Amino acid sequence: MYGTIPLMNKKKIVIRIIIVLWLCLIWGHSLQPAVVSEQESGFFLDFLIKYLPAIFDNEAGMFILRKSAHFMEYFILGFLLCGEFISYLRGFIKRLSVPVLVGLFVAFIDETIQLFVVGRSGEIRDMWIDFAGVALATLIMLAISGNRRGSRRY
Repeated sequence: MYGTIPLMNKKKIVIRIIIVLWLCLIWGHSLQPAVVSEQESGFFLDFLIKYLPAIFDNEAGMFILRKSAHFMEYFILGFLLCGEFISYLRGFIKRLSVPVLVGLFVAFIDETIQLFVVGRSGEIRDMWIDFAGVALATLIMLAISGNRRGSRRY
C-alpha cells in the first residue's frame, strides 16, 4: 500500500489544485492594469454585441459585462469551495458559512490588490457582487447535496 493515494484523497488533491489555479485566475485579472483589463473586456463586449445587442450595445453594456464577470468568477469559486468543504463540514450553518466566508475573504484580497494597480480601484460594490456569486453557488450545492442523499443531514 505504500506509494498509493486513496481515490478520495486524489479527488481532494485535484480540487485543491483547481481552487489554487482559479484563485490565480481571479487575482491575475486584478493585477492587470486598467488598460489591459479594458481591452480584454472590450474583446468580449464586441462578441456579445453581435449576439445580444439589446443588452450590450448601449452605454451600460461594459458595466453589465464587467459585473457579470465578477459574479461568474465567484460563482465558480463557490462551487469549488463547496466541493472542498462539503464532505467534512457538518451542520447547515458551517456548510453555508465556511465557503461563503472564504469567498468573501478572497474578494477582499481581490479588491485590495486593485488598489495598488495602475488605473484600477477597489470597489465595495464588487465585493458584494462577488459575495452574491459565492453565496448562490453555495446554496445550490447544498440543495443538490441534500437532495442527492435523500435526507437533509446538515
